Amino acid sequence: MENINLDYEFEDLVEVTQLDDFEDEYVYDIEVNDNSHTFIANDILIHNSVYVTFGTLFQAFTPEYQERYNDDDKKRAWIMNFCVNHMDIQNRQWAENIYKPRFGQSIHKFELETIQKAGLFIAKKHNIKGVVWNKGKMIPCDKPKLEATGIELVKSTTPKIARDIQTDLILMLLYDYEPENANEFMLLFNSKLAEYRKKFYKSGVEDISQSVGIGNYKKYVKDDTNSLLLYSRCPVSVHSIARYNYMAHKNGQDNLKTYSGKIKYYNMRINRNTTGYFGYPSGELPSWAPPVDKLTQWQKNVIDPINRFLIALQLPLVGSTGVQQLSLF
Repeated sequence: MENINLDYEFEDLVEVTQLDDFEDEYVYDIEVNDNSHTFIANDILIHNSVYVTFGTLFQAFTPEYQERYNDDDKKRAWIMNFCVNHMDIQNRQWAENIYKPRFGQSIHKFELETIQKAGLFIAKKHNIKGVVWNKGKMIPCDKPKLEATGIELVKSTTPKIARDIQTDLILMLLYDYEPENANEFMLLFNSKLAEYRKKFYKSGVEDISQSVGIGNYKKYVKDDTNSLLLYSRCPVSVHSIARYNYMAHKNGQDNLKTYSGKIKYYNMRINRNTTGYFGYPSGELPSWAPPVDKLTQWQKNVIDPINRFLIALQLPLVGSTGVQQLSLF
């Protein structure tokens, strides 16, 4: 085995803080800000999790082995067998080769956490994955479990119809996109996006409104009776329900005013110069509510999140209308 020289630094421990009391929860997520993400703690060589891609390996199989592993279930079984009967053994051997000459005992453990059919990674801790195996639990390869981290898909504020549209379009990006057929894929992608746009525009106001909770109303609202006056940095939730309260007063319905709890809100557009947010208690949209700006709702709840994935795949961005200029060559 080739000798590896590791540069290292000694750092003094500044503070240890106990967050809470947990039973049988020995999970620690520590990371070092360098390319190796490796450090030594209590004489143990520590490294954070890594992703391994097997797609290229399967493509490099001989025709005989490609025929043997010709579906996703068989490929998943091969990965599990490879990790348990090769990777784990090899990693333990590497660890022992490092520790034995230093008179240390290796407690290195290789753990296969998940197998993903596909994944899109926008940035650190901003990703979406189609999981088909999770710590011993099998998930049908034809119906992977969609797991998202740090993106709009999992935000409770996003309207359900927008989450459903995002999910379907992202599944297309995960499983149907092939770089060599980018133009054909984008034509199909835009066609589906146009269908969803029509469905979104035909939906009722409550169906395309975001959900949110109200907090610290009096801290941000100076006046909601004689005029609508807000303090600086007023959150969208408070801004939107303050407008509702102000308009309720103007319409002689002060009894409808609300200052806490869950509400729905949307981007409104009264005219070219009057835009903003309007909120209302869920299921109680008043007849005097201002018109919803469906273009902005569509842009913020569908187009912007989807474009982040298109950027990650280096695909052309889509606009609010779904029309996209494609290369002719």
